[in-house]
Amino acid sequence: MDDIVSEAGRLAADGTREIILVAQDTTAWGGDLKGRPTLNGLLKRLCTIEGPRWIRILYAYPKSVTAELLATMAAEEKVCRYLDIPVQHIDDRVLKAMNRRGTAAFIRKKIDEIRRSVPGIALRTSLIVGYPGETEDAFERLLRFVEETRFESLGVFPYSPEEGTAAEGLPGQVPEEEKLRRQALVMETQTAIADEIGLARIGAVEEVLIEGRTERDDFPWWGRTRFQAPEIDGITYVRETGMRPGEIVRCRVTAAALYDLYAEKAGD
Repeated sequence: MDDIVSEAGRLAADGTREIILVAQDTTAWGGDLKGRPTLNGLLKRLCTIEGPRWIRILYAYPKSVTAELLATMAAEEKVCRYLDIPVQHIDDRVLKAMNRRGTAAFIRKKIDEIRRSVPGIALRTSLIVGYPGETEDAFERLLRFVEETRFESLGVFPYSPEEGTAAEGLPGQVPEEEKLRRQALVMETQTAIADEIGLARIGAVEEVLIEGRTERDDFPWWGRTRFQAPEIDGITYVRETGMRPGEIVRCRVTAAALYDLYAEKAGD
């Protein structure tokens, strides 16, 4: 923990505005260290560092998202109310074939707990379609799950066999064309949801971390809100002059286009 806190302190001293914690399973951090420190404990330490305004957690497996971690996310102003939870699927047989921990019922319960504990949190997930053994019924369950859960952001990928893996030899391999069809159906469903969520944000005032200039005259700057992680989510275009990268500005959302937002600097 001391190493990470020290590195974050150095970054903060150099002007870093956002710290992102990411690993293959970020919530598992500390389990192999002396004293078994936790992500929650690390988060509390990082929040005491002066300088960074935002702290973001990526790749948190549902099984290890604790009530204590959620309480810290809700209480600490610096922690973005944003969580990337890779659920991969919602059909129990597919989850078992993937060797994923947790059942469909557990995943649904955990998502409800997260949203109750951290009001206004933005949830992102990643899904895999066409995994060996994914029947049409299993895919339909996944599609209904996407419709019902309404993730703020979602990525879906067709299963791709890797040489030497157990999944490569599993029965029930799904044809490539069918994988792509299923991927397109999930994204079509998610696009409609993302459109509705974006439109509902119009009029809201959000902090925007300015990243740089655009080539547009009407919206010369772009940045990200707390619910837009770099490179994987949308961006926010800002109608304002005289800004600089690294500045965090209160902006009012004026329009939305799928995952991207359009905004102007809000008055005091």
